[in-house]
Amino acid sequence: MKKLNQNELLDQRIALLTAQHKQELNEIKEQFRLVQESISPSNIIQEGLQGVYETVTNKNHLLPTVLSIVGGYISKKVIVGSSSNPIKKVLGTVLQFVVTNYLTKVSSNETVSDTEEPELNKL
Repeated sequence: MKKLNQNELLDQRIALLTAQHKQELNEIKEQFRLVQESISPSNIIQEGLQGVYETVTNKNHLLPTVLSIVGGYISKKVIVGSSSNPIKKVLGTVLQFVVTNYLTKVSSNETVSDTEEPELNKL
């Protein structure tokens, strides 16, 4: 008699785990679909253009942004040159990304400090 109860408990546990497995599989499929959608070329281009548009509409940050992009591009060209080595190209792209982000952060910090009033003037 006790064995029958254990079999029923086992069947219930199997049914519960099967339902949990189906739910997790559906969640993984949804996550995969979202990742696939986010890395589609059209979505990447759209997000890039939207970022450029937002940057251009904020004219206070236009010059620092352009300078940081140009600085990143120049740093890549100086390091990589006209090399056909794929590893060097990847490293150049990473360097360009790092330099561009660094210059953007530096220029945005300078812009913020330029627009703030010194503490003595506020008194």
